[in-house]
Amino acid sequence: MANIFDYLNWRGDLSLKQDKFNNLDALILSRLSYLPFDNIVPEEFDKGISIFDAADKLFETENYQKNILWKGDVELLEHTSRSPRFKDMLLSGYVNIIESEQQMQFSALIIELDKDKHFISFRGTDNSIIGWQEDLNMYCMFPLPSQKKSAEYLTQAMQTLNGSFILGGHSKGGNLAVYAAAVSTPDTQKRIVSIFSHDGPGFTEEVINSRGFQTIKNKIHTYVPQSSIFGMIFEHDEDYTIIKSNQRGFFQHDIYSWEVMQRNLIELNRMTNTSQFFDHTLKQFVASLSIEQRRDFVEGIFSLLKNTENDTFDELLENFVKSSGAILKNIKNMDSKTRKLILSTLLNFIKCAKNNFCDINPLRKENRIVKKQNKNACKNKKVT
Repeated sequence: MANIFDYLNWRGDLSLKQDKFNNLDALILSRLSYLPFDNIVPEEFDKGISIFDAADKLFETENYQKNILWKGDVELLEHTSRSPRFKDMLLSGYVNIIESEQQMQFSALIIELDKDKHFISFRGTDNSIIGWQEDLNMYCMFPLPSQKKSAEYLTQAMQTLNGSFILGGHSKGGNLAVYAAAVSTPDTQKRIVSIFSHDGPGFTEEVINSRGFQTIKNKIHTYVPQSSIFGMIFEHDEDYTIIKSNQRGFFQHDIYSWEVMQRNLIELNRMTNTSQFFDHTLKQFVASLSIEQRRDFVEGIFSLLKNTENDTFDELLENFVKSSGAILKNIKNMDSKTRKLILSTLLNFIKCAKNNFCDINPLRKENRIVKKQNKNACKNKKVT
């Protein structure tokens, strides 16, 4: 089936004046912030470089591939840098921050659609261990450092640039886009045309019920694949659109698997049992733990990973034997209280998953009931 590359081949030759901005354009621009534009795209908001020139410089960089998160990102940049629709758009305001002490991973950039309209693209989680730790911190910390940073970034951008803004992001980037808009001032919110969250996590009831969130709720466009896991974390008060992916499970998070028809993502009517299973399991699991237990569990798990002296999961896999040995050694040397907490928490998650597996799958649930009835019938049967 067709994906965004087919869309770029089909409509990439038309400018935004010839064919107005659509949700596939938002998806493409949301993904551009994943490209490693360090020392290529200016940090200043009012100084820009075209997508064409930025791509040219990146591809000339030695070993740039090692900083590419998804294989499709290279192809996306190649397409957009050649496309009349995108190649002359200016990139600016690039920031890429990873801070271990604050447990923060934050990256964003601005794409100029025209002189009076800008798209802010917030990057989702990269492959850094700190980035993934911050994701899990959603369950025990609010607001996250990256959420605070996204609000600051939006304020600074609007103080420098004129006109209206569209916000967007994939994964955690979608969450950051919505959060930045929700906590911004009324004057800032008026300049926001729309917000796009592509399989981004939701929020707690506290955020959803806030005046700021309710003010911008109708501007939010949320898209989740049919077996979404990340996008169904926490709550979505806004309407969300279920879209079709040609992958399974976790791999549906990959936007290059999302199917398109002309200028739109293909929509579906319902989520799969897989998505419901993870949604119910995570909610039940999190509800069973106190805030302190969640925090101690996350810190315990990531202290094991950090002690391997790897900064990214790629490095962790490259040094798998050495890393595994370090983790086992650290588990052995860990204080008994923390070790017991990690083990009991993991067992609790397995228990929650087991409970939800049959409840979500109607056929298995029905079979379980039938087997129980047959078993009872055998017990009650008289032997003559």
